[in-house]
Amino acid sequence: MAKKKIEKLTPEQERRLPQFRAEWLAHGCSTEIADRLRAQSTITKMYEIIGEPAPAFLWFDSPMAACLAIGLLKTIKNQPTLRGQLGSQLGSQLGSQLDSQLDSQLYSQLGSQLGSQLDSQLDSQLGSQLGSQLDSQLVSQLGSQLGSQLGSQLDSQLDSQLYSQLDRDLRGKARESVGEAFRMGWQTAWAAYYKFGAEIGVKYSPETAERLELWADLAQSCSWWWPYKGICVLSERPKLVSWDERARLHSPSGPALEYRDGYRLHMWHGTAVPESWITASDKLDPQTALTWQNVEQRRAAAEIIGWRRVLERLSPKVIDADADPEIGELLEVELPDAGMARFLKIQCGTGRTFVLSVPREMRTALQANSWTYDLKPKEYKLEVRT
Repeated sequence: MAKKKIEKLTPEQERRLPQFRAEWLAHGCSTEIADRLRAQSTITKMYEIIGEPAPAFLWFDSPMAACLAIGLLKTIKNQPTLRGQLGSQLGSQLGSQLDSQLDSQLYSQLGSQLGSQLDSQLDSQLGSQLGSQLDSQLVSQLGSQLGSQLGSQLDSQLDSQLYSQLDRDLRGKARESVGEAFRMGWQTAWAAYYKFGAEIGVKYSPETAERLELWADLAQSCSWWWPYKGICVLSERPKLVSWDERARLHSPSGPALEYRDGYRLHMWHGTAVPESWITASDKLDPQTALTWQNVEQRRAAAEIIGWRRVLERLSPKVIDADADPEIGELLEVELPDAGMARFLKIQCGTGRTFVLSVPREMRTALQANSWTYDLKPKEYKLEVRT
């Protein structure tokens, strides 16, 4: 007789879910020094499972440094006059990735075992409340943003400093290594999903449970890593991670992500921006917010400068003006390469004037003001303003 599937969480499990998610989010966002011994022990066991001997471990203080080191070793392999015995050996080993073997051997059975014991509706609920939320912050923000920026920054850094064919090879190999990495956020998100399944009664086979623990250990002990035959390259965790209220990488006064060797990203509500826009925002010209090539960065520039200063260059049209300046005026203006846009110009209780971007479907100043509080106009109460 088939075992009955788990159809819903108990009240205690419902209360546990947000706490569990927060615990694993903390692992994925950790700024503590990596637990190197734990990580190396775990990876050694993973290698054993796929029939590989324990690798040599190479640690670096940031993913950037790790990518440059991998690129250098791979490049030296093809340069007989430079490589030497050690460089040749390391470079050859870095040509043999083990990621697909680790993927298939270490967690291929998890999905089928969890799916066979969870009702599909509960599976969807957990996927939404646990997996997707962790994935959004740790994978889409930390992983994707860092991966994207690494590629472009490797190009610009190596282009500005190097110039030979050897250097071009290095740049290409370093960029390749970005895609070869196992990323901390991805490990954390899915490991948490399967671990919570175990908490609510899903029974994994002893072999599968043991392998899940390996992935969970690794997610709790280090950051990005690159598994190769005979060598495993690892990056330290960041020393600083900063988020906005919507769980996007953001800092108005410094780097939103920074590593101990000085590598850092400057982010404005999830959008990567030049460092000077954050560190010298008073020098940022409103014209930048109108002409910068990247539209998302252009919007970020406008928000950093303040839409009021930007709109002064464009002569916006007043769509609706409320008698109360704290409800404000609804403005419309055509932004270069972005089309028509609407803004709410309001005056706060201290007499200062602000301009906020609002959806284009706003028709009145009251509707736009209510939208900023996630209210309907008839629900809007003026006393909520501060």
